[in-house]
Amino acid sequence: MKRIFYFLFFTLFGMNMAFSQLCESDRYQKAVFPDVTISKDLVYGSADVYDVLNIPLEFDQRLDIYEPAGDVLEKRPVVIMSFGGAYLIGDKEHADIEAWCDSLARYGYVAVAIDYRLGLNALSSGSATRAMYRGVQDTRAAIRFLLENKEEYKIDPENIYLGGESAGAINSLHTAFLTEESERPQETYGIPLENFDLGCLDCSGNDFDHEFEIKGIIDLWGAIFNLDLIDDDEKIPTLIIHGTDDLIVPISEGYPFVNDFQLTFPYLYSSEAIHQRMDALGIYNEYYPYDGQGHLFYGLPDGIITFPNEFWDPVWTQGHEFLFKTLQFETPLPQGQTAVTIGNNYNYSVPLNDGSVYCWEIIGGNVISENNSMVTVQWNSPTGSISVTEKNCIDVIGIPSGALEVNATTSVGNSFQNEELKIIPTLIPQGGNVAVFSNENVEIEFLIFDASGKMLQNKKAMTPYLFSTEHLGKGLYFIQIKEMDKVFYRKFVVN
Repeated sequence: MKRIFYFLFFTLFGMNMAFSQLCESDRYQKAVFPDVTISKDLVYGSADVYDVLNIPLEFDQRLDIYEPAGDVLEKRPVVIMSFGGAYLIGDKEHADIEAWCDSLARYGYVAVAIDYRLGLNALSSGSATRAMYRGVQDTRAAIRFLLENKEEYKIDPENIYLGGESAGAINSLHTAFLTEESERPQETYGIPLENFDLGCLDCSGNDFDHEFEIKGIIDLWGAIFNLDLIDDDEKIPTLIIHGTDDLIVPISEGYPFVNDFQLTFPYLYSSEAIHQRMDALGIYNEYYPYDGQGHLFYGLPDGIITFPNEFWDPVWTQGHEFLFKTLQFETPLPQGQTAVTIGNNYNYSVPLNDGSVYCWEIIGGNVISENNSMVTVQWNSPTGSISVTEKNCIDVIGIPSGALEVNATTSVGNSFQNEELKIIPTLIPQGGNVAVFSNENVEIEFLIFDASGKMLQNKKAMTPYLFSTEHLGKGLYFIQIKEMDKVFYRKFVVN
Protein backbone atom coordinates (compact mmCIF):
# COMPACT_ATOMS: atom_id res chain seq x y z
CA MET A 1 0.00 0.00 0.00
CA LYS A 2 1.21 3.49 -0.82
CA ARG A 3 2.23 5.28 2.36
CA ILE A 4 2.99 8.96 2.91
CA PHE A 5 5.32 9.90 5.73
CA TYR A 6 5.27 13.31 7.28
CA PHE A 7 7.95 14.64 9.55
CA LEU A 8 5.13 16.05 11.65
CA PHE A 9 1.98 14.24 10.63
CA PHE A 10 -0.10 11.48 8.98
CA THR A 11 -3.91 10.88 8.95
CA LEU A 12 -7.10 10.49 6.82
CA PHE A 13 -9.40 13.24 5.50
CA GLY A 14 -12.27 13.66 3.03
CA MET A 15 -11.09 15.70 0.04
CA ASN A 16 -12.69 18.98 -1.01
CA MET A 17 -15.62 18.11 -3.23
CA ALA A 18 -18.77 19.55 -4.75
CA PHE A 19 -22.21 18.04 -4.41
CA SER A 20 -24.83 19.05 -6.90
CA GLN A 21 -28.03 17.90 -8.51
CA LEU A 22 -29.31 19.39 -11.71
CA CYS A 23 -32.77 20.87 -11.92
CA GLU A 24 -33.50 20.95 -15.62
CA SER A 25 -36.61 21.57 -17.69
CA ASP A 26 -37.28 22.94 -21.18
CA ARG A 27 -40.98 23.28 -20.47
CA TYR A 28 -42.43 26.69 -21.42
CA GLN A 29 -39.27 27.38 -23.46
CA LYS A 30 -39.55 24.79 -26.20
CA ALA A 31 -42.20 22.61 -27.82
CA VAL A 32 -41.51 19.66 -25.53
CA PHE A 33 -44.86 17.98 -26.26
CA PRO A 34 -45.26 16.64 -29.82
CA ASP A 35 -49.04 16.18 -29.59
CA VAL A 36 -52.01 18.14 -28.26
CA THR A 37 -55.34 16.95 -26.87
CA ILE A 38 -58.34 19.21 -27.61
CA SER A 39 -61.65 19.17 -25.73
CA LYS A 40 -64.07 20.92 -28.08
CA ASP A 41 -67.20 22.98 -27.46
CA LEU A 42 -67.40 22.67 -23.68
CA VAL A 43 -70.30 24.73 -22.29
CA TYR A 44 -68.99 27.18 -19.71
CA GLY A 45 -72.21 29.18 -19.27
CA SER A 46 -75.40 30.54 -20.71
CA ALA A 47 -76.19 34.22 -21.16
CA ASP A 48 -78.57 36.68 -22.80
CA VAL A 49 -77.21 37.75 -26.16
CA TYR A 50 -77.41 41.20 -27.72
CA ASP A 51 -80.77 41.69 -29.40
CA VAL A 52 -82.08 44.87 -31.03
CA LEU A 53 -85.58 44.10 -29.74
CA ASN A 54 -84.39 43.58 -26.14
CA ILE A 55 -85.97 40.14 -26.04
CA PRO A 56 -84.27 37.82 -23.51
CA LEU A 57 -82.56 35.12 -25.56
CA GLU A 58 -80.05 32.95 -23.74
CA PHE A 59 -77.55 30.82 -25.62
CA ASP A 60 -74.88 28.40 -24.45
CA GLN A 61 -71.36 29.77 -24.27
CA ARG A 62 -68.58 27.42 -25.33
CA LEU A 63 -64.84 27.04 -25.15
CA ASP A 64 -62.12 24.68 -26.39
CA ILE A 65 -59.35 23.40 -24.12
CA TYR A 66 -55.94 22.49 -25.56
CA GLU A 67 -53.70 20.31 -23.38
CA PRO A 68 -50.21 18.85 -23.88
CA ALA A 69 -50.82 15.19 -24.70
CA GLY A 70 -49.32 12.74 -22.21
CA ASP A 71 -48.53 15.40 -19.63
CA VAL A 72 -48.30 14.07 -16.06
CA LEU A 73 -47.98 17.41 -14.27
CA GLU A 74 -50.78 17.99 -11.76
CA LYS A 75 -50.84 21.78 -12.15
CA ARG A 76 -50.27 23.82 -15.31
CA PRO A 77 -50.56 27.53 -16.12
CA VAL A 78 -53.60 28.39 -18.22
CA VAL A 79 -53.73 30.95 -21.05
CA ILE A 80 -57.20 32.07 -22.23
CA MET A 81 -57.19 33.47 -25.77
CA SER A 82 -59.95 35.64 -27.29
CA PHE A 83 -60.56 36.33 -30.99
CA GLY A 84 -61.05 39.75 -32.59
CA GLY A 85 -63.77 41.16 -34.81
CA ALA A 86 -65.03 44.46 -33.36
CA TYR A 87 -67.70 42.63 -31.31
CA LEU A 88 -69.53 42.02 -34.59
CA ILE A 89 -67.91 38.90 -36.08
CA GLY A 90 -65.55 36.10 -35.19
CA ASP A 91 -65.32 32.92 -33.14
CA LYS A 92 -62.92 30.74 -31.19
CA GLU A 93 -61.94 28.81 -34.31
CA HIS A 94 -60.13 31.71 -35.92
CA ALA A 95 -56.90 30.37 -37.39
CA ASP A 96 -54.68 32.60 -35.25
CA ILE A 97 -56.44 31.67 -32.00
CA GLU A 98 -56.11 27.99 -32.86
CA ALA A 99 -52.42 28.55 -33.64
CA TRP A 100 -51.83 30.30 -30.31
CA CYS A 101 -53.60 27.55 -28.36
CA ASP A 102 -51.94 24.68 -30.21
CA SER A 103 -48.48 26.23 -29.82
CA LEU A 104 -49.01 27.06 -26.14
CA ALA A 105 -50.11 23.51 -25.36
CA ARG A 106 -46.99 22.11 -27.04
CA TYR A 107 -44.94 24.36 -24.77
CA GLY A 108 -46.65 22.90 -21.69
CA TYR A 109 -49.53 25.28 -20.99
CA VAL A 110 -53.24 24.61 -20.84
CA ALA A 111 -54.62 26.90 -23.55
CA VAL A 112 -58.26 27.87 -23.86
CA ALA A 113 -60.08 29.45 -26.80
CA ILE A 114 -63.36 31.05 -25.78
CA ASP A 115 -66.41 32.34 -27.56
CA TYR A 116 -68.01 35.45 -26.12
CA ARG A 117 -71.20 37.36 -26.92
CA LEU A 118 -71.21 39.49 -30.07
CA GLY A 119 -73.49 42.23 -31.25
CA LEU A 120 -73.87 45.99 -30.87
CA ASN A 121 -75.49 49.02 -32.44
CA ALA A 122 -72.71 50.34 -34.70
CA LEU A 123 -74.24 53.83 -34.47
CA SER A 124 -73.94 53.99 -30.68
CA SER A 125 -70.71 54.28 -28.73
CA GLY A 126 -72.65 53.30 -25.59
CA SER A 127 -73.70 50.06 -27.26
CA ALA A 128 -70.02 49.31 -28.01
CA THR A 129 -69.18 49.92 -24.35
CA ARG A 130 -71.88 47.46 -23.35
CA ALA A 131 -70.48 44.92 -25.81
CA MET A 132 -67.08 45.23 -24.16
CA TYR A 133 -68.63 44.72 -20.74
CA ARG A 134 -70.45 41.57 -21.91
CA GLY A 135 -67.07 40.32 -23.14
CA VAL A 136 -65.62 40.88 -19.66
CA GLN A 137 -68.54 39.07 -18.03
CA ASP A 138 -68.07 36.14 -20.42
CA THR A 139 -64.31 35.96 -19.85
CA ARG A 140 -64.86 35.95 -16.10
CA ALA A 141 -67.49 33.22 -16.47
CA ALA A 142 -65.01 31.13 -18.48
CA ILE A 143 -62.38 31.59 -15.76
CA ARG A 144 -64.85 30.52 -13.07
CA PHE A 145 -65.72 27.42 -15.11
CA LEU A 146 -62.05 26.51 -15.44
CA LEU A 147 -61.46 26.97 -11.72
CA GLU A 148 -64.51 24.87 -10.92
CA ASN A 149 -62.90 22.11 -13.00
CA LYS A 150 -59.25 22.79 -12.17
CA GLU A 151 -58.55 19.21 -11.02
CA GLU A 152 -59.95 17.69 -14.21
CA TYR A 153 -57.92 19.98 -16.46
CA LYS A 154 -54.97 20.26 -14.05
CA ILE A 155 -55.01 24.04 -13.92
CA ASP A 156 -52.94 26.08 -11.49
CA PRO A 157 -55.22 28.83 -10.07
CA GLU A 158 -52.15 30.96 -9.30
CA ASN A 159 -51.17 31.23 -12.96
CA ILE A 160 -54.07 32.49 -15.08
CA TYR A 161 -53.14 34.45 -18.20
CA LEU A 162 -55.34 36.32 -20.67
CA GLY A 163 -54.60 37.10 -24.28
CA GLY A 164 -56.29 38.15 -27.46
CA GLU A 165 -56.17 40.25 -30.57
CA SER A 166 -58.15 43.44 -31.24
CA ALA A 167 -61.54 43.08 -29.50
CA GLY A 168 -60.18 39.95 -27.79
CA ALA A 169 -57.33 42.02 -26.38
CA ILE A 170 -59.84 44.67 -25.26
CA ASN A 171 -61.68 41.88 -23.40
CA SER A 172 -58.45 40.70 -21.79
CA LEU A 173 -57.30 44.15 -20.68
CA HIS A 174 -60.67 45.05 -19.18
CA THR A 175 -61.05 41.68 -17.46
CA ALA A 176 -57.67 42.25 -15.81
CA PHE A 177 -58.17 45.88 -14.79
CA LEU A 178 -61.94 46.38 -14.49
CA THR A 179 -62.33 44.41 -11.27
CA GLU A 180 -64.61 46.50 -9.03
CA GLU A 181 -68.30 47.28 -9.39
CA SER A 182 -67.43 50.92 -8.84
CA GLU A 183 -65.39 50.83 -12.06
CA ARG A 184 -68.31 49.79 -14.25
CA PRO A 185 -68.99 52.19 -17.12
CA GLN A 186 -72.25 54.07 -16.66
CA GLU A 187 -73.52 52.69 -19.98
CA THR A 188 -73.67 49.18 -18.51
CA TYR A 189 -76.66 50.23 -16.41
CA GLY A 190 -78.64 51.18 -19.50
CA ILE A 191 -78.68 53.47 -22.55
CA PRO A 192 -81.41 54.56 -24.98
CA LEU A 193 -82.71 51.53 -26.89
CA GLU A 194 -80.80 49.25 -24.48
CA ASN A 195 -82.28 50.33 -21.20
CA PHE A 196 -81.70 47.22 -19.06
CA ASP A 197 -78.89 46.75 -16.54
CA LEU A 198 -76.28 44.20 -17.64
CA GLY A 199 -75.69 43.23 -14.02
CA CYS A 200 -72.56 42.79 -11.93
CA LEU A 201 -69.24 41.47 -13.19
CA ASP A 202 -70.03 37.93 -12.06
CA CYS A 203 -73.79 38.04 -12.60
CA SER A 204 -73.73 36.32 -15.97
CA GLY A 205 -72.85 32.99 -17.53
CA ASN A 206 -72.79 30.62 -14.55
CA ASP A 207 -73.12 30.52 -10.78
CA PHE A 208 -69.64 29.23 -9.96
CA ASP A 209 -68.03 31.21 -7.16
CA HIS A 210 -64.27 31.65 -7.44
CA GLU A 211 -61.95 34.53 -6.75
CA PHE A 212 -58.90 34.91 -8.99
CA GLU A 213 -56.14 37.23 -10.08
CA ILE A 214 -54.66 37.57 -13.54
CA LYS A 215 -50.95 36.73 -13.79
CA GLY A 216 -50.28 38.42 -17.14
CA ILE A 217 -51.75 39.68 -20.42
CA ILE A 218 -50.88 39.24 -24.11
CA ASP A 219 -52.27 42.39 -25.74
CA LEU A 220 -52.26 42.21 -29.55
CA TRP A 221 -53.34 45.58 -31.01
CA GLY A 222 -55.89 46.09 -28.26
CA ALA A 223 -57.00 49.10 -26.22
CA ILE A 224 -58.69 50.21 -23.02
CA PHE A 225 -61.67 52.57 -22.64
CA ASN A 226 -60.33 54.31 -19.53
CA LEU A 227 -56.62 54.56 -18.66
CA ASP A 228 -57.49 55.16 -15.00
CA LEU A 229 -58.55 51.50 -14.77
CA ILE A 230 -54.83 50.68 -14.80
CA ASP A 231 -53.76 51.51 -11.27
CA ASP A 232 -51.37 50.53 -8.49
CA ASP A 233 -53.72 47.84 -7.20
CA GLU A 234 -53.23 45.62 -10.23
CA LYS A 235 -49.59 45.41 -11.26
CA ILE A 236 -50.20 42.87 -14.00
CA PRO A 237 -47.32 42.25 -16.42
CA THR A 238 -48.41 42.95 -20.00
CA LEU A 239 -47.02 42.18 -23.44
CA ILE A 240 -48.07 44.93 -25.90
CA ILE A 241 -47.75 44.41 -29.67
CA HIS A 242 -49.15 46.81 -32.28
CA GLY A 243 -48.62 47.98 -35.85
CA THR A 244 -47.67 51.66 -36.07
CA ASP A 245 -49.96 52.27 -39.08
CA ASP A 246 -53.08 50.64 -37.61
CA LEU A 247 -56.19 52.55 -38.78
CA ILE A 248 -58.70 50.29 -37.03
CA VAL A 249 -57.29 50.62 -33.51
CA PRO A 250 -54.89 53.62 -33.51
CA ILE A 251 -51.58 52.73 -31.85
CA SER A 252 -51.68 55.60 -29.35
CA GLU A 253 -55.25 56.83 -28.74
CA GLY A 254 -58.31 57.97 -30.65
CA TYR A 255 -61.48 56.67 -32.22
CA PRO A 256 -61.33 53.28 -33.94
CA PHE A 257 -62.23 52.83 -37.59
CA VAL A 258 -61.09 56.37 -38.39
CA ASN A 259 -61.94 55.91 -42.06
CA ASP A 260 -65.35 54.36 -41.45
CA PHE A 261 -67.36 54.87 -38.27
CA GLN A 262 -65.69 57.74 -36.49
CA LEU A 263 -67.63 58.89 -33.37
CA THR A 264 -69.80 55.74 -33.30
CA PHE A 265 -67.27 53.83 -31.19
CA PRO A 266 -65.84 54.99 -27.84
CA TYR A 267 -62.55 56.86 -27.67
CA LEU A 268 -59.80 54.31 -27.02
CA TYR A 269 -56.43 54.43 -25.28
CA SER A 270 -54.26 51.97 -27.08
CA SER A 271 -50.81 50.40 -26.94
CA GLU A 272 -48.54 53.43 -26.69
CA ALA A 273 -50.75 55.08 -24.07
CA ILE A 274 -51.03 51.82 -22.11
CA HIS A 275 -47.26 51.35 -22.26
CA GLN A 276 -46.65 54.88 -20.95
CA ARG A 277 -49.24 54.48 -18.19
CA MET A 278 -47.70 51.20 -17.04
CA ASP A 279 -44.20 52.63 -17.10
CA ALA A 280 -45.36 55.54 -14.95
CA LEU A 281 -46.90 53.12 -12.41
CA GLY A 282 -43.94 50.74 -12.43
CA ILE A 283 -45.93 47.89 -14.01
CA TYR A 284 -43.74 45.50 -15.97
CA ASN A 285 -44.58 45.62 -19.66
CA GLU A 286 -42.93 44.81 -22.96
CA TYR A 287 -43.90 47.10 -25.83
CA TYR A 288 -43.20 46.09 -29.43
CA PRO A 289 -44.43 48.54 -32.09
CA TYR A 290 -44.13 47.00 -35.57
CA ASP A 291 -43.08 49.83 -37.84
CA GLY A 292 -45.25 50.43 -40.90
CA GLN A 293 -47.69 47.61 -40.11
CA GLY A 294 -51.44 47.89 -39.84
CA HIS A 295 -54.12 45.97 -37.98
CA LEU A 296 -53.87 42.18 -37.77
CA PHE A 297 -50.49 42.33 -39.48
CA TYR A 298 -49.63 38.67 -38.87
CA GLY A 299 -52.39 37.65 -41.31
CA LEU A 300 -56.18 37.59 -41.56
CA PRO A 301 -57.46 34.62 -39.55
CA ASP A 302 -60.79 34.16 -41.37
CA GLY A 303 -62.47 34.91 -44.68
CA ILE A 304 -59.71 34.89 -47.29
CA ILE A 305 -57.18 33.27 -45.02
CA THR A 306 -53.68 34.77 -45.18
CA PHE A 307 -52.63 33.65 -41.71
CA PRO A 308 -49.85 33.04 -40.91
CA ASN A 309 -47.42 35.27 -42.72
CA GLU A 310 -43.81 36.14 -41.88
CA PHE A 311 -44.85 38.09 -38.77
CA TRP A 312 -46.36 35.12 -36.94
CA ASP A 313 -43.04 33.70 -35.80
CA PRO A 314 -41.65 36.91 -34.21
CA VAL A 315 -44.99 37.65 -32.53
CA TRP A 316 -45.26 34.09 -31.21
CA THR A 317 -41.67 34.21 -29.97
CA GLN A 318 -42.29 37.46 -28.11
CA GLY A 319 -45.44 35.89 -26.66
CA HIS A 320 -43.99 32.69 -25.25
CA GLU A 321 -40.81 34.38 -24.04
CA PHE A 322 -42.90 36.96 -22.18
CA LEU A 323 -44.98 34.24 -20.52
CA PHE A 324 -41.89 32.36 -19.38
CA LYS A 325 -40.35 35.51 -17.89
CA THR A 326 -43.46 36.06 -15.77
CA LEU A 327 -43.34 32.43 -14.57
CA GLN A 328 -39.72 32.65 -13.46
CA PHE A 329 -38.92 33.30 -9.83
CA GLU A 330 -35.93 33.61 -7.54
CA THR A 331 -34.85 30.72 -5.34
CA PRO A 332 -34.12 32.06 -1.84
CA LEU A 333 -30.59 32.21 -0.50
CA PRO A 334 -29.91 29.30 1.88
CA GLN A 335 -29.97 30.13 5.57
CA GLY A 336 -27.35 28.73 7.91
CA GLN A 337 -24.02 29.31 9.61
CA THR A 338 -21.23 30.85 7.54
CA ALA A 339 -18.40 30.72 10.09
CA VAL A 340 -17.86 26.98 10.52
CA THR A 341 -15.33 24.48 11.76
CA ILE A 342 -13.77 21.89 9.48
CA GLY A 343 -15.09 18.43 10.25
CA ASN A 344 -18.30 19.55 11.97
CA ASN A 345 -21.86 19.25 10.57
CA TYR A 346 -24.15 22.21 9.83
CA ASN A 347 -27.74 22.49 8.66
CA TYR A 348 -28.85 24.80 5.81
CA SER A 349 -32.39 25.38 4.60
CA VAL A 350 -34.78 27.43 2.49
CA PRO A 351 -38.56 27.86 2.99
CA LEU A 352 -40.44 24.80 1.77
CA ASN A 353 -43.02 25.42 -0.96
CA ASP A 354 -45.62 22.75 -1.58
CA GLY A 355 -44.67 20.54 -4.52
CA SER A 356 -41.22 22.06 -5.02
CA VAL A 357 -37.99 20.11 -5.43
CA TYR A 358 -34.73 21.65 -4.20
CA CYS A 359 -31.39 20.91 -5.83
CA TRP A 360 -28.35 21.72 -3.70
CA GLU A 361 -24.82 22.51 -4.80
CA ILE A 362 -22.06 22.41 -2.22
CA ILE A 363 -18.44 23.34 -2.86
CA GLY A 364 -15.89 22.59 -0.16
CA GLY A 365 -17.94 20.13 1.83
CA ASN A 366 -19.67 16.75 1.96
CA VAL A 367 -23.43 16.26 2.10
CA ILE A 368 -24.23 14.19 5.17
CA SER A 369 -28.00 14.14 4.63
CA GLU A 370 -30.59 15.88 2.48
CA ASN A 371 -34.30 16.40 3.10
CA ASN A 372 -35.49 18.40 0.07
CA SER A 373 -35.46 21.96 1.44
CA MET A 374 -32.82 21.23 4.09
CA VAL A 375 -29.32 19.78 3.81
CA THR A 376 -26.66 18.84 6.35
CA VAL A 377 -23.08 19.60 5.29
CA GLN A 378 -19.72 18.66 6.75
CA TRP A 379 -17.22 21.28 5.63
CA ASN A 380 -13.72 20.11 4.73
CA SER A 381 -12.10 23.16 3.17
CA PRO A 382 -11.18 26.60 4.51
CA THR A 383 -13.52 28.25 2.01
CA GLY A 384 -16.73 26.90 0.54
CA SER A 385 -20.16 27.82 -0.70
CA ILE A 386 -23.69 26.48 -0.79
CA SER A 387 -26.46 27.35 -3.22
CA VAL A 388 -29.83 25.89 -4.10
CA THR A 389 -32.11 25.80 -7.13
CA GLU A 390 -35.85 25.27 -6.74
CA LYS A 391 -38.05 23.52 -9.27
CA ASN A 392 -41.63 24.40 -8.38
CA CYS A 393 -44.84 22.43 -8.74
CA ILE A 394 -45.48 23.66 -12.30
CA ASP A 395 -41.98 22.66 -13.44
CA VAL A 396 -40.42 26.12 -13.54
CA ILE A 397 -36.76 26.34 -12.55
CA GLY A 398 -36.05 29.12 -10.08
CA ILE A 399 -33.11 31.46 -10.55
CA PRO A 400 -30.66 30.95 -7.63
CA SER A 401 -30.28 34.06 -5.46
CA GLY A 402 -26.56 33.36 -5.26
CA ALA A 403 -24.27 31.28 -3.13
CA LEU A 404 -23.88 31.51 0.62
CA GLU A 405 -20.14 31.85 1.19
CA VAL A 406 -18.69 29.81 4.05
CA ASN A 407 -15.39 30.28 5.86
CA ALA A 408 -14.07 27.27 7.74
CA THR A 409 -11.28 26.95 10.25
CA THR A 410 -9.71 24.06 12.09
CA SER A 411 -10.89 23.71 15.66
CA VAL A 412 -8.41 25.23 18.09
CA GLY A 413 -8.05 25.28 21.86
CA ASN A 414 -10.50 23.37 23.98
CA SER A 415 -13.07 23.09 21.18
CA PHE A 416 -10.85 20.88 19.00
CA GLN A 417 -11.47 17.16 19.44
CA ASN A 418 -8.83 15.72 17.08
CA GLU A 419 -6.50 13.45 19.03
CA GLU A 420 -3.53 14.48 16.88
CA LEU A 421 -3.64 18.04 18.21
CA LYS A 422 -3.43 16.90 21.81
CA ILE A 423 0.21 15.94 21.22
CA ILE A 424 2.81 18.37 22.53
CA PRO A 425 3.71 20.73 19.67
CA THR A 426 6.93 20.19 17.76
CA LEU A 427 9.46 23.01 18.08
CA ILE A 428 10.70 24.41 14.80
CA PRO A 429 13.39 27.09 14.65
CA GLN A 430 12.42 30.21 12.70
CA GLY A 431 13.49 29.63 9.12
CA GLY A 432 13.51 25.86 9.61
CA ASN A 433 11.75 23.37 7.34
CA VAL A 434 8.84 21.00 7.72
CA ALA A 435 9.60 17.89 5.63
CA VAL A 436 6.88 15.92 3.88
CA PHE A 437 7.87 12.75 2.01
CA SER A 438 6.55 9.35 0.93
CA ASN A 439 7.67 6.26 -0.97
CA GLU A 440 5.88 7.61 -4.07
CA ASN A 441 5.41 11.00 -5.66
CA VAL A 442 1.88 12.18 -4.76
CA GLU A 443 0.10 15.54 -4.86
CA ILE A 444 -0.87 17.05 -1.52
CA GLU A 445 -2.63 20.18 -0.36
CA PHE A 446 -0.71 21.92 2.40
CA LEU A 447 -2.59 24.32 4.76
CA ILE A 448 -1.16 26.43 7.57
CA PHE A 449 -3.33 28.06 10.29
CA ASP A 450 -2.36 30.37 13.12
CA ALA A 451 -3.47 29.86 16.71
CA SER A 452 -6.77 31.66 16.10
CA GLY A 453 -7.65 29.27 13.27
CA LYS A 454 -7.01 31.79 10.49
CA MET A 455 -5.63 30.13 7.35
CA LEU A 456 -2.29 31.66 6.33
CA GLN A 457 -1.33 29.50 3.36
CA ASN A 458 -2.91 26.96 1.03
CA LYS A 459 -0.52 25.32 -1.42
CA LYS A 460 -0.56 22.25 -3.63
CA ALA A 461 2.72 20.42 -4.11
CA MET A 462 4.28 17.06 -4.95
CA THR A 463 6.08 15.00 -2.32
CA PRO A 464 8.78 15.09 -1.19
CA TYR A 465 8.23 18.68 -0.09
CA LEU A 466 9.97 21.05 2.27
CA PHE A 467 7.89 23.80 3.83
CA SER A 468 9.89 26.73 5.12
CA THR A 469 8.84 28.62 8.26
CA GLU A 470 10.89 31.71 7.40
CA HIS A 471 7.75 33.77 6.67
CA LEU A 472 6.11 32.84 9.96
CA GLY A 473 6.61 34.80 13.14
CA LYS A 474 7.23 33.15 16.45
CA GLY A 475 4.20 31.41 17.87
CA LEU A 476 1.84 28.43 17.73
CA TYR A 477 0.64 27.09 14.36
CA PHE A 478 -1.56 24.29 13.08
CA ILE A 479 -0.80 22.38 9.91
CA GLN A 480 -3.11 20.26 7.75
CA ILE A 481 -2.18 18.04 4.82
CA LYS A 482 -4.73 16.59 2.42
CA GLU A 483 -4.06 13.87 -0.14
CA MET A 484 -7.09 12.42 -1.94
CA ASP A 485 -9.27 11.08 0.92
CA LYS A 486 -6.63 11.47 3.62
CA VAL A 487 -5.94 14.28 6.06
CA PHE A 488 -3.87 14.90 9.14
CA TYR A 489 -3.46 17.76 11.63
CA ARG A 490 -0.51 18.60 13.89
CA LYS A 491 0.66 21.70 15.75
CA PHE A 492 4.07 23.21 15.95
CA VAL A 493 5.78 26.20 17.57
CA VAL A 494 8.15 28.47 15.75
CA ASN A 495 10.73 29.66 18.29
